[in-house]
Amino acid sequence: MEGPVKYKIVSFDGSDEREVHVDFKDDFQKLSLDKQATQFAEHIDSLKSQAANLPDESQERQGIDFVLEFLEELAPRIQAGELPLNETVIVKVMEQPPLKQLISKLEIN
Repeated sequence: MEGPVKYKIVSFDGSDEREVHVDFKDDFQKLSLDKQATQFAEHIDSLKSQAANLPDESQERQGIDFVLEFLEELAPRIQAGELPLNETVIVKVMEQPPLKQLISKLEIN
């Protein structure tokens, strides 16, 4: 995925648990705070455009939506310079319980 960050998905043997490890690219870390904020916002906008062109139920769309949710939480911290960009950010992926998955797929007519 292009942009200011690198993603790595980590799975654990014998477990359904997964983590997404996010590192900021060196070039991004060297930018001024204003340029970091601009580039980060442009990356989010680009992902939104990509997601809009995908079917809602596709795995790629769901992956992009997950990343967008996370990046939108980080955006204000990037803009304020509050995040140490030389450290890995770890996000634990939580699976929905089976009952919640079933309910979320129901359609009410």
